[in-house]
Amino acid sequence: MADKLRVNGNIVSWGSVVVKINGERFHGFTGISFSDKRERVKQYGMGKHHAPRGRSRGKYTVEPVKLAGPKSTFKAMRTALAALSEDGLSYGDVEFQIVLQYIEADGDESQTIELVDAVWMSNTSNDEESPDPLKEECEFDIMKILRDGMTLFDASEGAP
Repeated sequence: MADKLRVNGNIVSWGSVVVKINGERFHGFTGISFSDKRERVKQYGMGKHHAPRGRSRGKYTVEPVKLAGPKSTFKAMRTALAALSEDGLSYGDVEFQIVLQYIEADGDESQTIELVDAVWMSNTSNDEESPDPLKEECEFDIMKILRDGMTLFDASEGAP
């Protein structure tokens, strides 16, 4: 299916984004970034062409997911995750799922991004005098990213 022609209607924008962590919706985020890649290596051999003869199947890696938003949202997230830990305090050991949905009722088709098996890996806070609300940032380590159920890696023998 090709990209559809859009004459009117809404295009996905920040107001279209829904973030759920372990099925619970969080509203305060002001930014999210994520990326995955499949690193392939070319194989060369003899011949006057000196062009690649093939490539490897590749190694799939996911960069840390970054979230930004107000301190209150991060406090709520830490509290929710710490409650799932053995001691009720350690939010850094809890594995959880993040689901992003991009939803526009009368415009672009909805999209679902699954950030699978996340663990919290870092916190950043830089508080300064300003009329803006104080914000935090954090990073999560993710095992894989599914875009509308599809994978960048080869899932022909079952996805891990």
